[in-house]
Amino acid sequence: MRLCAIPAGRFWMGSDPPEGADNEHPKRLVETGAYEIGLVPVTNEEYAPFVGRGHAERAFWSDDGWAFRTRNDIEKPRFWDDEAWRDYLAPDQPIVGVSWYEAEAFARFSGMRLPSEAEWERAARGDEGRRYPWGDEWQPSFAAHRGGPRHTLPVGSFPQNKSPWGALDCAGNVWEWCADGFAPGLKSARGGAWNAHPPQLRCSNRNAWPPDARFSNLGFRLAR
Repeated sequence: MRLCAIPAGRFWMGSDPPEGADNEHPKRLVETGAYEIGLVPVTNEEYAPFVGRGHAERAFWSDDGWAFRTRNDIEKPRFWDDEAWRDYLAPDQPIVGVSWYEAEAFARFSGMRLPSEAEWERAARGDEGRRYPWGDEWQPSFAAHRGGPRHTLPVGSFPQNKSPWGALDCAGNVWEWCADGFAPGLKSARGGAWNAHPPQLRCSNRNAWPPDARFSNLGFRLAR
């Protein structure tokens, strides 16, 4: 799995009114330690070994995750091997249809973890606080978003969609689960998706779903 190395440091996180929602405010300096983060979201090809054995191994799952898996008889991602969803299932497309619990378990299986929101946002916008990974101005041809194909695209399809740290696809294609809670019963997700509107692709934009959500616009990348 290809990773971007980010040194310890501070960056501008969030946004100031009138931009964005209250949960982004205010724009402030935040510090992180050194870490590595996926160059792109996890792909179907990368996730496949976990389907083969990790899904059934208790050691990779949290207590809540294992309870979710056994209660719902989860053996694979929601759309896995489903011909009706073939437009999402090429080896180099981002894995979708995985809950936060599954993403967390896959991270353990891989010897890694989900990024925090601060780590994700720093990787996406750099230390100067860009609005989008490529800069402050919206560029419709730089990302997969609403108005384009009605499915995910192969990771790295937009070389212009590159952050100052070299991370790709931090805007659009799939929302990405993060480690943090957002509110009671919700886990954070970042980045926008193929069906998201342009303002949702800003690096500071926040979203969230219940940890059992398994949607076609929701994937993840790993960190360590």
